[in-house]
Amino acid sequence: MSRNKITISILLLVMLVGMALIPAASAQEEDKYSVTAEEAFKHANANMISFIAADAPGFENWTGASIDPKPVELYDINGHKLFYQFSVYKEKKLIGTIDIYANKTLGNSFNDIAFDPEPYKAAEAMKKSKEIAKNEYPDGEIKSTKMVVYSYPSIGAMTVVKDKTTGTEHRIFVDAYTLKEVQDKPATETKFGVWSMYEMILENGVEENLKEWEKSDQLTKSIEQAAANKGVNINAAVTEENIKKLSGDAAITASTSVRLGVPCRGQENEYWCGPACIQMISLYYGYPTPTQYSIYYYFPWGDPEPRSGLAPADIVKWAKDKWGKTGTIDNSMTNSEIVTEIDRHRPFFSMITNPNHFRVCEGYLIQNGYFYIYINDPMPEGSNGTPKIELGSSLEKERIYIR
Repeated sequence: MSRNKITISILLLVMLVGMALIPAASAQEEDKYSVTAEEAFKHANANMISFIAADAPGFENWTGASIDPKPVELYDINGHKLFYQFSVYKEKKLIGTIDIYANKTLGNSFNDIAFDPEPYKAAEAMKKSKEIAKNEYPDGEIKSTKMVVYSYPSIGAMTVVKDKTTGTEHRIFVDAYTLKEVQDKPATETKFGVWSMYEMILENGVEENLKEWEKSDQLTKSIEQAAANKGVNINAAVTEENIKKLSGDAAITASTSVRLGVPCRGQENEYWCGPACIQMISLYYGYPTPTQYSIYYYFPWGDPEPRSGLAPADIVKWAKDKWGKTGTIDNSMTNSEIVTEIDRHRPFFSMITNPNHFRVCEGYLIQNGYFYIYINDPMPEGSNGTPKIELGSSLEKERIYIR
């Protein structure tokens, strides 16, 4: 072989090695911040034990509960793993789910705990999304099918199918509760669609999020160590004896909390989260409680009818016309305002990002240096709604205080 050919061969080898290293480096970068299921399990157990031992509202009957160590993996619509969703059982009955973030760049590991959640139809949704993909793109190649959070808190199946001729990839979404197909269109202020929770959270800045994850990891380790010091395995079922051992430990601080006990109601269709929340607050104050249909059509929609449900201004109008109260739209999102409203026994509307999804905030909890809120979420559609406790949500867009 000539010297020139040897030189060219060496250059080609260097180029190929360099090209091979690029995806490897990207994978290492992603793995660097990934949270394993085992890590997430420890975080889920630590949070649950902390709430039970501190007598947090909503956890009064959780003694004896245990977490299934095999979570459901929920992805973002961009393909990144978003949550590990752990199921909590007591006497073989599902009493809750705990969502732990699957990546450290998303901040504090804890997202929420749902109480008595409505089970979703994962297998059926995945099957239907594949069937739709095959019907719409019969010559396409199915690349993947995953359970995703397509428009928080909505969960569904996403099938990615690739057109063999053009190379274009298409996404098919099917809601995991209703089994309805969801159009792959960006959600807006006025139209339903899909949006990336992952990318929305990253807008807060990776550096600060990493600090928050580290803080939550240190709390988990301190609770785990406190338990070990007293002979308690945090990965086992939570017994009354073990809770007594841990109550009052320095790693589990006493909580300050107020929960108003607002009745939870589910929305009757995909547009009626606002009417469901009006029902909840009407029940709390003892006002006559109209149907969601009559609430929705109280407002003159015109033709065609908007498909995104009520707007904040509609809630303000309802408060004035039906309750004789003033509704104030606020987007400052401070924890002090939550304390003020709840301490004065005034539940309020909490909206998360596009399109407006209404929930009712009915309480708060301050514990271990964190501020949590109690939310009555009217999702999923057709259910009784979902009471939950969540870390002060970075996804909150607006609140409506009723005074």
